[in-house]
Amino acid sequence: MFNTLCNFEHLLNSYRLARRDNRYKRQVCKFDLFLEDNLFKLRWELLTNHYSPYPYTYFVVTDPKTRHVAAPNFRDRVFHHGLVSVIEPLFDKAFIEDAYACRKGRGTHFAKSRLKKFLQAARSVYGREKQLYILQCDITKFFPSISWDILIKLIEKKITDPKIKELILTVITTHKVFLNRNKIQGLPKEVISIEERKGLPIGNLTSQLFANVYLNELDHFVKENLREHWYGRYMDDFYIIHPDKEHLKQIKEKVRVFLWDNLRLTLHPKKSVIQNTKNGVAFVGYRTFYDHVLVRGSTLRRFQRKLKKKEKAVQKGQVSQKSLDLMKSSFAGHLNYANAYHLKTCLFDQNLP
Repeated sequence: MFNTLCNFEHLLNSYRLARRDNRYKRQVCKFDLFLEDNLFKLRWELLTNHYSPYPYTYFVVTDPKTRHVAAPNFRDRVFHHGLVSVIEPLFDKAFIEDAYACRKGRGTHFAKSRLKKFLQAARSVYGREKQLYILQCDITKFFPSISWDILIKLIEKKITDPKIKELILTVITTHKVFLNRNKIQGLPKEVISIEERKGLPIGNLTSQLFANVYLNELDHFVKENLREHWYGRYMDDFYIIHPDKEHLKQIKEKVRVFLWDNLRLTLHPKKSVIQNTKNGVAFVGYRTFYDHVLVRGSTLRRFQRKLKKKEKAVQKGQVSQKSLDLMKSSFAGHLNYANAYHLKTCLFDQNLP
């Protein structure tokens, strides 16, 4: 496994994956300028146990909600792609089918389709007249709350190569950030807590995989211990469908206890709710009913705000018309997976894919 990671062809392919959709950014162009030297240097660092992550670029985004992002250096992103491609198959075998985030062949559209099938299946089993309820849960500050020690124990169940384990430990526990050109310090506690040994930066590709490894424990608890059939999870958002509201209240309490006792995670008090499915289920950017799918109102309003902002920027010559067209096409693609023909026509007075 370690030899595969350090293979030059493997690192070259990892570089291609890392630069996808980012090839004209400054860090990528700088890495490209001496591509062969940079890849051989990275390979040497891995082989001689000298690899250490460069400082992150730290910033805060506020749309749709406040997130503290630590973006890795491009050289580290190349390494992350190389590491994930080697270790992910070992973990993916243990993941349940209905864990959707950051997995090949899954994603938001698959998650939406599965939810619709679950609603149809439940309606078929219990009849049209029976009310169906859904427990939807969200974990409070999920990425900053991930325990390094618990995560490492879970990873060691699958990874036996000592050199790969050492590299994973480095990725999990080594975090620095540039504050300016001359000063480097640790990431803020909103991202990482060194003292409490917890937190993963959401900008890392490895963090997405490790998050699935972490919550895989919850997935198997719900499916195997609680025996819930209609369960799905997209990162830290998950749901359970059942016709008995009281049953879901009991399940919620069992899940709350399991998360704290085993993973040191807590359910969000305001975002963990039980609702009737007759008004649709808001999940992964859509509102899903058993027979049709709509775009979420919050998703639509957010797009409209961004669209107005970009249109003004185009008028002022600050961004190109191509950038605006790409934005429209992207959202039009999102609409294609919903019953939204008339909405698409109203938003865009032209034919889009």
